[in-house]
Amino acid sequence: MRIGHFNSGWAFAALAFCFSLLPHTCTASDLAQRTPPQIPATPFYLFANGNQAENIRPRSSGQLLVTINSAAELYQINPFANQSGGLVHRFDGYTSLFGIVELQPDLFYVTAGNYTGAPDYWGFAGTFSVFQVDLRGIRDPTTAQSAVQVSKVVDIPDAGLLDGFTVVNAKAGLLASGDAESGTIFLINVKKSTATAVYQDPILVGTATDRQSGLSHIGTNGLKMHGTDLYFTNTAKNTYGKIPLGCMSGKRNCGAGVIANYGTITDDFSFDNNGNAFISVPFQGIIFRPADSSAQSSLLTALFGANSNAFGRAGNDSCVLYSTFVGGTSGVARIDTTGQGFCCNLDDDE
Repeated sequence: MRIGHFNSGWAFAALAFCFSLLPHTCTASDLAQRTPPQIPATPFYLFANGNQAENIRPRSSGQLLVTINSAAELYQINPFANQSGGLVHRFDGYTSLFGIVELQPDLFYVTAGNYTGAPDYWGFAGTFSVFQVDLRGIRDPTTAQSAVQVSKVVDIPDAGLLDGFTVVNAKAGLLASGDAESGTIFLINVKKSTATAVYQDPILVGTATDRQSGLSHIGTNGLKMHGTDLYFTNTAKNTYGKIPLGCMSGKRNCGAGVIANYGTITDDFSFDNNGNAFISVPFQGIIFRPADSSAQSSLLTALFGANSNAFGRAGNDSCVLYSTFVGGTSGVARIDTTGQGFCCNLDDDE
């Protein structure tokens, strides 16, 4: 979600491409031996009209889908050109889009609802829904908007602010979304068009509950399924943690807990295929957290307003981390991690 205020003076003439992609192999233990240097973030797309980027998901073609939380809009951005992209679909009757996942190739799902934005960051209970966006067979939906098939899957009236979104079981059509206000995880079955509250925990709620508390009431934010665990960030508590899948079935003492406290607000995150985490911290940039628990986290890139990220899927950008950023100007930047030993290109949803 949009956090803070950021004035950008980016000059596109100065933007440089650096795709010297070299083959490499790596292991988590390799990464534990060193701290990667900070890598520059290069913005290549800026949104107009004050639009604020919320979440990012690359298509298998390499094009980037970005949700907007200051308007209920979905964009497709071309990462191989400057300022190239456009609107895919506008969701009438809603003010904001949040999470986006891909369940099957080019079959996406998004969460939509009504939301105040800054400075209160408040969602309106009873307004949140999950939609299917079918882009199968549509290479450039920005020029073929009428061909895009959008359908509502389910309303979730008990949710106050559905933010994090992840695939739990693609074959079964199961998704999970976190309510940032109540600390509740909802399990969505897209085949049955149902949504069920399956887990609630104090580690998922914020530190305040009133409408004037700003970010202090934002609890669970990023949400990603990796292996058999559901990982999360809690914005108000500055934390990153995990919830074993068994917790969703009511198992007691299931091992849910906080892994780290970063001392600054946390937002969305991604994994590479070695289990290394790349955690957006809007007041700093993106934190690299090695899968090896004995290794220290470090700041991978300084990008004020960073709020979600994902590795490229085009093949020649599998080690390029794309990040949305928000503030006075919102957009998308690239961070080329080539040569850092990351095993990127996690080609399933998470």
